[in-house]
Amino acid sequence: MKAMILAAGMGERLRPLTNEIPKPLVPVLNRPLIEYNLSLLQRHGIREVAVNLHYLGKMIRDHLGDGSRFGLKIHYSEEPDLLGTGGAIKKLRSFFGTKPFLVINADILIDIDLKDLVLFHRSRKAFATMILRPNPDAVRYGTIETDNTGRIREFLGKVRTSETGLTPWMFTGVHLFHPSVLDTMPEKERFCINRDVYAHWIRSNKACYGYVYKGYWEDLGTMEDYLRANLAMVRRTGVSEIVRSEVQAEEGVILNPPCLIGAGTMIGKDAVVGPDVVIGKDCRIGEGAKITESILWDGAALPAGAKIHHKIITRFQQVTLQTDEEASPPDDPAVKAPAIHKSP
Repeated sequence: MKAMILAAGMGERLRPLTNEIPKPLVPVLNRPLIEYNLSLLQRHGIREVAVNLHYLGKMIRDHLGDGSRFGLKIHYSEEPDLLGTGGAIKKLRSFFGTKPFLVINADILIDIDLKDLVLFHRSRKAFATMILRPNPDAVRYGTIETDNTGRIREFLGKVRTSETGLTPWMFTGVHLFHPSVLDTMPEKERFCINRDVYAHWIRSNKACYGYVYKGYWEDLGTMEDYLRANLAMVRRTGVSEIVRSEVQAEEGVILNPPCLIGAGTMIGKDAVVGPDVVIGKDCRIGEGAKITESILWDGAALPAGAKIHHKIITRFQQVTLQTDEEASPPDDPAVKAPAIHKSP
C-alpha cells in the first residue's frame, strides 16, 4: 500500500510562525511535525509516500530528501498553483496504481493502528473509509454521521438535536481509498475531496464508511492547538533525563519537569525552567529568566530576567497566546542542578 501526506497548504492559521517555515516542518518536541506521520507510515509497512508541495516546498524537500533515512521512498508532487486536497490526490493517480491507498493531513498527530484500519476497510468492501472520532467541537469541524454499521449517511451537516438514529463524529484528517475512487473525481483540476466529492459519493450510494478511532489525536492547525499539543506531549513523556555534556547550565539553575531541552543550549545562573517547557537546540537562556508553558525554537534567545508564560519564541519573533504574559513558576521548584534531556 502507498500513502500520501497533504503538505502543500499555506499554513495561514499558524502565522506568523509559518512566515519562517512551512507548517509540516514546525517542531513538535523539537522534531518536525511531518516526521511523526512518516514514522507512523513506516512502522506499518508502508514504503512509498507521496508529499505534495507548494508553499515553501523546497524547504520540505531539502529536509526530507529521498526519504531513505526514514526507511521510505518519498515522491514529490509540485503544485505551482494549489490544487486543493482532491486535485492533489487526482494528480497522483499513476503513483497510487491499482491498490488501496492512504491519505493523511500533514498537520495532525495520530497513533492509529493502520493494520486494523485496512482490515475494517476490506471487511466492508469500502469505496472510501474516513477515520472518525468523537466530536467535541461540531461547530468547528463539522459533523459526519454514521449508521449502526459504520456507513456514512450524513456529511458535514448541521448539528441536529432531534433523534435521527445516526451517530455524529468528526473527521481526523485520514482517509483510506479504494483505487476506483480516482475514476469518479471531477474533471476540474482544483477541488476539495471533502466538500466537493464525498457528498456526491454518499448521494450516489457509494460505500463510504467511518472507522471510529478513540486514541491519541491532535490537530495542530492553529497557534493555540500547536502550543497545546507540544505541552501535552511533554507532559506525557515526563522528560527529566540528565545529559550534562550536551547542555550548559550555570549555578543555581532550577528545572521543574517536565521539560525538553535541546543540545547546545546554555542556561544562565538562577534561571528557572518549567514546568511544561520545550526548548530547542542552541538556545540561550539569560540569567534569572523564568519560563513556564512555552516553546523556544532552535536558536532562540531569552534575555536576563525575562519572564515568559504561554509563549512561542523563535529566532525572530515572540508570540503570546494569552493576555497574562508573565507567570512565575511554582513556589516549590522540583529539581536543583538541572535534569536535562537532549532533544533528537
